[in-house]
Amino acid sequence: MNYYYLVAGLADISFETEKSSYSVAAFKEEIYPSLTEKDRRLVDLVFQQYDQQNILNLLKVVDNNVSQENILANSALCSNGGLLQIEQLAELIVQAKQGDKVSFDCPKYLYDFVQDYFNMEQSASSHLLEDKLKAMFYDYATKVDNKFIAEWFKYNLDLKNLMVAYTARKYSLNASDFVVGNNEVAEALKTSGARDWGLSASVDYLDELLTVLDEADLALRERKIDLLKWNWLEENSFFNYFSIEKLFVFLQKIQMVERWISLDKEKGQQLFRTLISNLKSEVSVPLD
Repeated sequence: MNYYYLVAGLADISFETEKSSYSVAAFKEEIYPSLTEKDRRLVDLVFQQYDQQNILNLLKVVDNNVSQENILANSALCSNGGLLQIEQLAELIVQAKQGDKVSFDCPKYLYDFVQDYFNMEQSASSHLLEDKLKAMFYDYATKVDNKFIAEWFKYNLDLKNLMVAYTARKYSLNASDFVVGNNEVAEALKTSGARDWGLSASVDYLDELLTVLDEADLALRERKIDLLKWNWLEENSFFNYFSIEKLFVFLQKIQMVERWISLDKEKGQQLFRTLISNLKSEVSVPLD
């Protein structure tokens, strides 16, 4: 389905202003309800990442007192960016622990994760829990019935894994303890001892990423990583004009802008100005 009116009305996204002209919350309120059910499920993948963090936050505090009342009492730990209300999160945790169905539409991987959580060793670290949930999410997201969005999440998964493997190698750690998922890139990162993990031929941005990861200034490195993502979105959605892909890209850009604005104001604005300058100079627009 094409969304001519919605796309035509999208706000301009600028990193140069002190306050974003649009927000994720506004997208959720103004654009999300106008999408078809099929397309809402694709956009849900973005909002589910807030639900994931909310679930992790709640599981860390409920301990053995898994009750609606105890979970609701910790509602302050949850952001409102997700799709699930605190009452639904509470029901999900309680019912998954008991092996019962929930009364609302819930992604299966979220339910399965909560079930698995209660079967894990109590000593499992927060790092292990988050990695497990990330792996389950990416396995789900990279199989959606939309090529662009599936490839976006695969790109993010591979990017995160490459960064983790680079850091693990730098500090003489075992990458297989940190890499998540089991696709071709993940398996190579877990098993290969080659400098490029044998991936140069299949990961066309690998050399550029390794150069970015060599950057000593952490803030600058983070900026450059976001630039890689921004460029990927620009290049891979160029011929999507009024489709759900265009709206999805807009939402991803809003998230990126909001994250940087949430940084220290002076440093955040400085990084934004540099980022937008680089975007203007580095993103090439194909000619008709």
